[in-house]
Amino acid sequence: MSELITVLAATGRQGSAVVRASLAAGSPVRAVVRDPSRDDARRLADAGAEVVPGSLDDADAIARALQGAAGLFLYQPGFVSPQVTPGIGPDDELRRGRAIIDAAVRAGVGHIVYSSGLGADRPDFSPLSRPKTELEDYLRSTQVPATILRPVGFMENHLGPFRGLRPDGRLASTAPPDVVEQLISVPDIGSIATRALTAPDDWIGRAMDIAADELTAPEIASAIAAATGRAVRYERIPLDEVRTQDPRRAAAIARMWDPDRPAAELQTCRATIPDLTGFRAWLDTPGVTEAFTTYLSEAEPI
Repeated sequence: MSELITVLAATGRQGSAVVRASLAAGSPVRAVVRDPSRDDARRLADAGAEVVPGSLDDADAIARALQGAAGLFLYQPGFVSPQVTPGIGPDDELRRGRAIIDAAVRAGVGHIVYSSGLGADRPDFSPLSRPKTELEDYLRSTQVPATILRPVGFMENHLGPFRGLRPDGRLASTAPPDVVEQLISVPDIGSIATRALTAPDDWIGRAMDIAADELTAPEIASAIAAATGRAVRYERIPLDEVRTQDPRRAAAIARMWDPDRPAAELQTCRATIPDLTGFRAWLDTPGVTEAFTTYLSEAEPI
């Protein structure tokens, strides 16, 4: 019989992907959610997960959720800014993460898979990586068997305005036209985490930047257009335009496209996980094409 996996923040994008991938692999899953009565939590229960209540700040609930677990998937929302993440302070991510790791050690959890972030091994590059950098170091200091995954940007972020796509088909981006953006789908993160949790001997001790594809902004626009039959065009946002409004944000954006920016080794990722989903294939996933087509309601057909 497969050993129990506990998944925190289980109704979030990464958490729910790990729950579903682990259930599909035949592993029993305990999904920790804020409110088991919500529809997204009920769907996890219907899929076969043991759904239990608990927030990341509820030490007693976390301790109960870890009892008897062989593996833990640890992800938590991180601080971005007071505007973007109003409920999370810059030190909350580190404080919560340390408390969860300590609870896992006390419970005798045999393997922790921590979803960190790209650049956590480069704290000089982005100050937002500091909590993840320190949490990675803390996890190693406990000597509990662990795997660290550092995902790149999500493919799902391109559905909507977050990465610049507009309903009229404009893809407004600060990215230079010849610079690639590395991407991974959330289901692939779930699949990789499940591989690590269900075959720990192959993964313990690894820290891996994970990506499935890389494309320039014009290539992303072209791929969305081909999938949806809607005209999608890349439009460059000059960095000087951003700089006049917010110099600090402009400096952060410039680092995003710096030639020395953190990046996953795509060939290594594909060799390690051959069934990763490329961006164009992801666009053809059931429901994804339809969601993009609906969003692009003002774009001209092609």
